[in-house]
Amino acid sequence: MSADAPLTYGQLSTWRSIETFGEDRLMEVNVPALWDVTGLGEAEVVRGLRLLTARQEALRTTFHTDTGGRPVQRVHDDVPLRLERVELSQPDADAALGVLRDLYARPFPVTGDPGWHAVLINCAGRPARLAVSMSHLVVDVWAVRALEGQLRRALAGEEFPAPTPRALAALQHGESWASRRRGAEKYWRRVLAEGPSHNLPLPRSGPGARRVQATLRSAGLAALLARAEREMKVSQQSLLTALTAAAVAALLDRDRVVLSVMCANRFDPVFKSLVSTLNQLVPLPCAVDRDAELPAFARRVHLNTLLSYRHGCYDVDNVARLIAEPASPDRTTFRHDCWFNYVTTPAPPDPVPPGVAAGGVPDAELEWSLPPRNAGHPFYLRVNGDGATRLEMTLRTDPELVPPAAIPTLLRTIAAGARRLLHDPGGTVGALADTAGLDPLGADLFPPTVPPGPAPLPTGSEAALESVQLPR
Repeated sequence: MSADAPLTYGQLSTWRSIETFGEDRLMEVNVPALWDVTGLGEAEVVRGLRLLTARQEALRTTFHTDTGGRPVQRVHDDVPLRLERVELSQPDADAALGVLRDLYARPFPVTGDPGWHAVLINCAGRPARLAVSMSHLVVDVWAVRALEGQLRRALAGEEFPAPTPRALAALQHGESWASRRRGAEKYWRRVLAEGPSHNLPLPRSGPGARRVQATLRSAGLAALLARAEREMKVSQQSLLTALTAAAVAALLDRDRVVLSVMCANRFDPVFKSLVSTLNQLVPLPCAVDRDAELPAFARRVHLNTLLSYRHGCYDVDNVARLIAEPASPDRTTFRHDCWFNYVTTPAPPDPVPPGVAAGGVPDAELEWSLPPRNAGHPFYLRVNGDGATRLEMTLRTDPELVPPAAIPTLLRTIAAGARRLLHDPGGTVGALADTAGLDPLGADLFPPTVPPGPAPLPTGSEAALESVQLPR
């Protein structure tokens, strides 16, 4: 067993976030995954998990507090393999998701626990899927996806880089990182001094107030954004960030908003493949000039986003001290209240989405669903896209601050903005705001009819599952 070591900035950020959770919400920090293990025997799955545990420090790390109350990580030589087994009579995706949902619903102790376990799903006596749930202290979404591929690579005897969280923590807290720490502090001081410190008022309801959520799936929008990226030389992530800022500014009737963008912090080639939790929220102030041409606004947001990512890895405790200083123009406390997160999903194995006629594009659909959590971030837009043919945008809000009726309007404004980037490049940000919800869109970009929402609460036997919705 190793000596206790400080946390990486990513681990510390997650630790401080978990401190705000009640016991009944600890499962919300779990990262679920369903791995394909077809073709492997049960003994191979077990051996592969043991190889991964030996190779990756994060899988045999527990977290504790030292005598001064500071969180630390402790790496063990080995940890028990917590693997359960279930048998399904036949392949059933819904049944497998049910196993994963039940596993995800089990919270991990924050301290003294490795923070992961798995269920092997057998079908006709052969492994089919491996349901995995890991604490966000252990992995982020990128890491849990990487581990799925590493399972088979480890079984094949393949060597692959396995940097350690302790090495990154030593670097981040060391002298060689001093200039980065100073740069992050300077960036935060400017953000806090210029404002805004937040976008939305504090809700009157309590911390467990219900959220509402809708998802737009639009292959046409995916194709449009891919074309805009090629022609404008601006990433799809930045284009959607800019359009989100414009939509939020229009909703709130403001000329300046601050988005909190999720930074993956996987830019350093040495630690890019690190299995750990690295992502952090970083503020992105956006001056929204109604007279600016929309493409120019998108390019400016793109450059500012790159700047924010440069300072996306920082000591949250130091930032908390800066926030405590009365530096904002209105003397209010900074808070992350409008989140934006873009997650790149693997490209589909089939080049044409299911149900699409040759040469056609499927109609867009908007679905109301129950949110996986009912606290935190009163505005959270998560985009899952493969960069070419598939895109889904899930917007979750506090209905007291962003009413359900505003959700389709916001999503429609973003879709309209993507179309205008290509077909009306001289159009302004203000013109987009003025036509929010009225832009004529094809059915491939946005459904002509919005289903009623939000999703109704389950009753009876379904009520017990209401709080166990897998995150998208």
